[in-house]
Amino acid sequence: MDTIHRPRAHRAGRRLAVYLAVASMLTLGSTATAGAVQHVAGRPTLTWGETRTYDDGLQVTVARPTAFTPSATSAGHRSGHQAVAWKITLKNPTGEPFETALVAVYAKYGQAGEQAERVFDTAKAIGSGFEGSVGPGRSATATYVFDIPKAGTDLLDLEVVPHVITHDGAHWTGPLSPRTGRG
Repeated sequence: MDTIHRPRAHRAGRRLAVYLAVASMLTLGSTATAGAVQHVAGRPTLTWGETRTYDDGLQVTVARPTAFTPSATSAGHRSGHQAVAWKITLKNPTGEPFETALVAVYAKYGQAGEQAERVFDTAKAIGSGFEGSVGPGRSATATYVFDIPKAGTDLLDLEVVPHVITHDGAHWTGPLSPRTGRG
């Protein structure tokens, strides 16, 4: 067996795989992005309850965070930490459905911007996030919960990316509300 030279068929197969991968990326990119990334206008950071409107008209609103009490079967919550819940609303004023499969939500806390872990709690219907699409002229709301050390709840940063390929992320910041949340 020749270990130095590879057969031509193997090289041709590898070349074909690379060509197909590049072609599929170009095809996906042209249909998924519709030509441009949707940027956000206005201030780079918002406060709870404010709405970010994108160039395509899509609107994202993040409600004031509330304390959340996870069930005993939840995942992602550590003892001694505070679970924090945010209601996020997507409003689609366009004439086309907005697919939510690529919505991404990230939470950070404290001055250093430590990344928070997401909490999943099927007993309380928390964790699936947005599903399906938002119809033309319709809105959809989903609750996201993250695990935050109690000392980090005075400075929270929630980033929402409505579509990781076609839309920039927007940030909402502020402290945890003193009100108790869903429990």
